[in-house]
Amino acid sequence: MEVNHLTIDERVFEKVLRRKLSNETVRILEIKYYYLSEKGMNFLSDLYEIHIRYTVPSNNDKTNETKLEQAINVVVKVEPLNELLHSIVSQQDLFDTELKVLRDVLPRIKKFVSPQLGPDLLYGSSDSRILIMENLLERGFAMKDRQKGLPLQHCRLVLQQLARLHAGSVAVFEENPEIVDSFIDGGILSSKCPKTFIRMMEVSLLRIAEQMKMWSDEKCARTASKLIKLSETIGAECVHIYDYDIDEFCVLNHGDCWINNIMFKENEKGQPVELLLVDYQMSVYTSPAIDLLYFLNICPEFDLKYTQDDYFLKIYLDTLEETMKNIDCKRKPPTMKQLREAMHKRRLYAVFSGVILYLRMMADKEDTEDFVLLFDKLSGETKLDVFKNPDAVKLAHKMIPIMNERGYFD
Repeated sequence: MEVNHLTIDERVFEKVLRRKLSNETVRILEIKYYYLSEKGMNFLSDLYEIHIRYTVPSNNDKTNETKLEQAINVVVKVEPLNELLHSIVSQQDLFDTELKVLRDVLPRIKKFVSPQLGPDLLYGSSDSRILIMENLLERGFAMKDRQKGLPLQHCRLVLQQLARLHAGSVAVFEENPEIVDSFIDGGILSSKCPKTFIRMMEVSLLRIAEQMKMWSDEKCARTASKLIKLSETIGAECVHIYDYDIDEFCVLNHGDCWINNIMFKENEKGQPVELLLVDYQMSVYTSPAIDLLYFLNICPEFDLKYTQDDYFLKIYLDTLEETMKNIDCKRKPPTMKQLREAMHKRRLYAVFSGVILYLRMMADKEDTEDFVLLFDKLSGETKLDVFKNPDAVKLAHKMIPIMNERGYFD
């Protein structure tokens, strides 16, 4: 949908194109803005696709008088225009976090790890609060269906990419330890987490438990009382989820590695051949358990969920070890035992990711709860019926007993 409520100085785009094309004679002809953000899915920024028509001199004209008209599409990310959401983003320094990752960290990681990890940053300003990035759709990248989850090959590729991101961050921080400070208190559940978001978590868990109490599935019904009790403490406990011991293995976590933030390029058979991670607002320096718990509890398709965790962790750890060895990291990667201990220590994050967030993410578009309504008028008192989607019911019947057996609710 074309919009006219956002205007960015034309000279900014001109500067971007001149740098990208290494041509100081680029002239802008027209700029059109199209709103991309999806209701209920992205409340911490506003995304726009920008169509730019411009002219450059013809290569065949030595006088530079003949102009060629060309076009390019880029993605622009700005802080939310809504006053409430803007205050949440500002309070948590989310814009600056992503800017630092795209500008200061990923380019450094690229020197160690060859595959590209995220979109190219074409322009970023902490003053104007604007990020201009390449449009990955132009290169054949696309998102998968958030309600269906990711097949095995896609999951494998993501875990390998996460391992490279984590390994590369170790190398960067060993060379530039001062950069770590920018990401110590990041993530959605940091000490700066809005009270309305915490309340949404508590109410979501309570509503889910109250509905489960009525189910004929005894395993789920019996577990409901644990969820009700957990809903009273999960907010206070989750704000410490990113804490780590001084001797723990830590990395730069993506922090929000779910289906809508993973862009795949596939071959003609639908097999993934490349992927890039987008949206680094939640990046945080802590145990890699954060990214792993988040991904494993949200992204795999139904048949893979909780049945392939051992395989996925081995894929991750093998890639992490190999990459860290190849780029001569001084720090040693964790053992499988240490990795599992780090994940169990933060098991509450699995509840947050799988039960609270993903069941919401499975809602059909028409049923999705608007975040402005949720955080402003409702003050976090969510009204969303996550079980309106029968697939969410099916997932809960599988997920809840397994989580209970693993001690996630204790």
